[in-house]
Order: sequence, then C-alpha cells, then structure tokens
Amino acid sequence: MNTNTFSIMIDLLKETSQKNILKHTLSCLVVFFLVHSPTVAQSSTMNDKGALRFTSSKKELENAFNWAKDKALSYAHDNSDPVGYWYEAALPNREAFCMRDVSHQAIGAEILGLGAHNYNMLLKFAQNISSKRDYCSFWEINRYNKPAPEDYANDQDFWYNLPANFDVVYNAYRLYEWTGNRDYLENEALKNFYDLSMNQYVDHWGLGSNDVLDRNRSMHLAENLATTRFGNHRGIPTYNEGGRGSTLLGIDMTASLIAAYKAYTEILKQSGEKQKAKGLETKIAQEEAFMNEFWWDDQKKQYRSIWYEDDTFDYFMVGDNQAFLHYPIYFNAITDSEKVDQIVSGYYDNADRLIVELKSYLPIIFYEHNFPEKANQMIIDLCSEKNKRRDYPENSFTVIEHITRGLMGIEPDAAQNSFTTRSRLKQEIDWAEMKYVPILSNRISVRHEGKSRTIVTNESGATIYWKPKVSGSYEYLYLNGKRTNCTQEREGENPYSYVTIALHEGESITMKTP
Repeated sequence: MNTNTFSIMIDLLKETSQKNILKHTLSCLVVFFLVHSPTVAQSSTMNDKGALRFTSSKKELENAFNWAKDKALSYAHDNSDPVGYWYEAALPNREAFCMRDVSHQAIGAEILGLGAHNYNMLLKFAQNISSKRDYCSFWEINRYNKPAPEDYANDQDFWYNLPANFDVVYNAYRLYEWTGNRDYLENEALKNFYDLSMNQYVDHWGLGSNDVLDRNRSMHLAENLATTRFGNHRGIPTYNEGGRGSTLLGIDMTASLIAAYKAYTEILKQSGEKQKAKGLETKIAQEEAFMNEFWWDDQKKQYRSIWYEDDTFDYFMVGDNQAFLHYPIYFNAITDSEKVDQIVSGYYDNADRLIVELKSYLPIIFYEHNFPEKANQMIIDLCSEKNKRRDYPENSFTVIEHITRGLMGIEPDAAQNSFTTRSRLKQEIDWAEMKYVPILSNRISVRHEGKSRTIVTNESGATIYWKPKVSGSYEYLYLNGKRTNCTQEREGENPYSYVTIALHEGESITMKTP
C-alpha cells in the first residue's frame, strides 16, 4: 500500500472513530498492509479509487455527489475482462464503451481514480484506427475486446459519428493536462491515432473548411446500401442523430475539429515538434473563420446548428429535435463572449426541456457563466430518483467533473506543474470542501468559504504550484495572514486576481481577500 492511501485511511478513521478504537484499528491496519502491500501499479489504480470526498453547506448537492460517486464507481471494471480496465460508457447494460461517451466521462473518471481505465480505453480506440475502415476506429468496444455488435457488422458496415476522432484527440490532451502522464503524448499507438486523425482522416472524409460544404454526404459506403445494417450511418457528420431530415453537417463537427487541432498543436509542442505545431496555426485560423462565417447567421443574429440536404438549418432547438449548440462551448470553439452568453441564456431558459445527454454537458457551463444556483439545481435533479434516466453512465461521471471543475474551479496545468482554484459559491455563508483530489502526481484538498477564503492542502506528492483566482481587481491577497502582492488579469469583461504559491507536501495555505 502506498503512503498516500494509508494517510487517507487514517484521516477517514479519525473523522469517524473514537480515540481508543482508532489506536487499535490503526495498529491492525499497519500489520495487514505490511503483509498485503500491493504493487505500485495496483496502488495507482486500485487503492486511490474512491478516495475522493465532497462536503458542502448545501446538503442536497452533497447527497447528489455521493450518489454520483457510488454510481460511477459501480460501472468500473478492474482488468477481469478481455478488454482490460474499462468502465461503462454507452447505453446502460450495453457492457461497452463508445468514443463520444468515454471522451465526455474521462475527466470525471480521472478524478475518481480511474486513470488506468481511461488510458486503456483511449488506447483501444487508438489501436483500432485503420485505413480499411477509412481511418475510423471502432465506435463502440465491449468487454470482450470486440467491436460492439449493436454498432458493427463488418469493416464496410458500421455506425460512426465523425466528430469522434476529434473528441478523442481533444480529451487525450485534457487527460495529459490533468495527470501529467506523458504516455498520452508519447505512446506510439496514440501518436499514430493523432497523426492519422488530424491528417488522413480529415482529408479522406472532406471535413476541413475547404472541402466540407462540397463533400458527398454518402461517401465511403457500400455499393448496395439495402444489403447493409447501418446504411449511411457509416459516417454521420455530427453527433446529432435526430433532426428533421438527412443531415449534411453539424456545428459540433467544426467545433470538435477546432478543439482537436488546438490539442494536437499542444501535443506536438510538448513532444518537441514545435515546427510541425506551428504549421497548424493556419488550419486553426481557417476553421475558426468558418465557424464565424458559415455557422453564424448574421441576419438572425444567432448560430445555426444543423445543416440539412434541403439547404435549411436548425438553430437553437429543444424538444424532440434537440440541436446541440452546447458543443461550441464544450470545445472552446467560440471566442466572442456575447455570442457564448446568448447560447448559455437559451439553455438557462429551457433547462427543464432537455434530454440527459444534453444536460450532462451544462452544469459546468452554468458555473462558469455565473449561474451557480442553476448549476447546483441541475446536478441535484440529474441525480434525483425522479430522473428516470439518471442511470445513464455519463450522468454520474460528469457530475463529478462539474462539481470539481465547476463549483470548486480546480484546473490543472501539467506543463507548469500547477493548478488553479476559483470559488463559484453563490453567497459568503456558503462553503464547500473537496478532499483527496488526484491532480498531476499529487492529491490535494480544497475548501472554499464563500468567494473570499480558500484553504488548500497538498495531501501528498512533491511540491506543486497553486494559483488561487478570485473575481475582481485586488492589489494584494492574504496568504496565511501575510499580505502578498498579486497579479490582475481579465477573462473577457471580467477581471480577476491571482498569486502563484509553492505548495509543499503536507502543507496547508489559506488565501483570503482583503
């Protein structure tokens, strides 16, 4: 057993046991773990799993977190199946994981200690990319390490949503940022997947802005579609599978391509291929221009979301034909804050009419745009027994991410060996605490008291740098009572202040605003 896990167990026992029981229990634990100490690999994947804890002045939110944590961990499978470490990331009871859902669940899974699962599943997608499948991978893989038969008949007949490759590239880099695990940058199968996806795949399917408006919607299909199971679903140019007709393109395709190009640029930079990374700048600029020119309707002053064969568009829609305008925000593909605010307002006003697959993206967006109460309530509703689809795996995994990154504002930066925090509590009387968060090679604990006081502890791991961010322009902040000069910056129209602090193992620091 590693010292990190042992210290966590001691801490938990201290909170729940009387002193005389504690002494006896700890002595027994010492003997047990000296005899049954697992390997390093087991320590990082097994003993860390489930250590995360969250408490809050809002007990309904705390209860939602506890339900989501237990439910998500119930979906994790630890190397006893042919596919290896995996968790369910598809329709319930499918016993499989698909590219979109894994991408969306991965950060929540990492926070829960399922790092071995994430790495194995992304590696499976990477290993199965093939020119025989027109540079697609398997959309969905089951526990038997086979393409799920619900979505695959053979290499010429299978279901595939084309944003999937870009989603995997984007989230592989996000996982590197969270963990610092350079295997996400250096593993040969993953590098091959990134390279094929951002080059041959884009060109072969005509997905770049130079080709996408003239591409054949039914390319790379069997000659006789009547004999196939999946027809022209072998290459759907969006994640939107509903709509009111045959889809030519979705805004999520452009958004995911922008995100993947940016992620691939960073992967190349971190791998020392700076010249190759620089060559992508033009492509990123072209796709961003396409986002602002084709997808933005200047007459209606709103974004289009789906383009159909009859040359009509969907815009913001809810109900049966929900158009996915949250994806440009999820993929950070829109830089105009007013346009982003317009989309967020639409989802705020229609929150009760959304399906689970869409709601599972939204709480962090509400947190980041100053609607913390709406985010809290959506999380509570998503985890409620009244939600008949709450068992959809992505629901529970994403709740963990929303609270960690959204409410607590915890964000890593692997290249700088640092992390930021930002309280998104609504009132000064509110408080929230998250303990034993795995980030880079550390475990940290964060407690926010309103927006003005934050306590962070480096529970385990080497020195890491903490950047507490607070809204507003301050000349200084107090660190453990000592006045410290800080830096002021802006996010759009919103000013914030921060300091950078070296946090040594076992050290706690309190930041307070003036």
